Amino acid sequence: MDEKKVVTPVQPYLRLDAEDYKEILNKRMGISSFYEFQVKDPEQSCFKAVPDGSTDLVFGIGEKDVKVLIGGTVLRAKNWDFDDGRYYFGARFLPGRCILPKDLSIQDVVNNDVEIDLNDYGAGLTDRIAEAEDVEQRAQILMSYFSENQKRSCRDGAHTLEEYMRQRIYATKGNITIGMLSRETGYSECYIRRIFKQIHGISPKEFERFIRFQAFLNEITAAPGETDSEETALNCGYYDQSHMLKDFRVFAGTTPEKYKKRICDGSARRADHTTINKQKENTHGIIKN
Repeated sequence: MDEKKVVTPVQPYLRLDAEDYKEILNKRMGISSFYEFQVKDPEQSCFKAVPDGSTDLVFGIGEKDVKVLIGGTVLRAKNWDFDDGRYYFGARFLPGRCILPKDLSIQDVVNNDVEIDLNDYGAGLTDRIAEAEDVEQRAQILMSYFSENQKRSCRDGAHTLEEYMRQRIYATKGNITIGMLSRETGYSECYIRRIFKQIHGISPKEFERFIRFQAFLNEITAAPGETDSEETALNCGYYDQSHMLKDFRVFAGTTPEKYKKRICDGSARRADHTTINKQKENTHGIIKN
């Protein structure tokens, strides 16, 4: 089955708060995006993570060593800690598409960040990532690795069933019941829940809540000054505004209005920072696009 519908997983606080943050959207081979940022100040090494149903593979590149971390979706707004003095490169997998090291299960990484061995994804891969010049090169290295990995792996009936369920959840904006999925697929509700949790580490019901939240988050992040929260909530699969507000407070750790204000303030700060940088570059005879 082709990946027809996707809600792009987003971690907005990382975008807002991380220094020198850059992101490359991907949508190939089960990877949503690649990103990079730096942590120079110990007081700016903690960000807030929000539920997205996805899994992140992160390389923390320091002067003397490299740390490799893999973390699954959080279950509510939660602190996301990083070591200062490192450059970070990450790959965010689409929900249900992550490739884990052999001895690690998805249940191990849900709501958790696990440090793994440097060679868990193959001898030399971490060194190549660390030695690459920029995020584009690192993304190409990982894409080549996962391309070869997917050629060697074969998808079984459980993954085919999960993919069907995931597509139906996307298509219905998180408003399809387990009973409906059971009737459509011919499998029992118990089996459906077990297969879904085996691949995602969370239940279908939890995933549906995360998908509605992420859809709403994408909308108000893209146009914080233009979106009407109530209308957007209905368009993203919520029954009403109170239904959305309850989830948003738990998952984002704030209200939609406060979040939208933060997005607007962050955009203004980035614009000021860009202007200042360009003025500095021009004084040194350097002009960058």
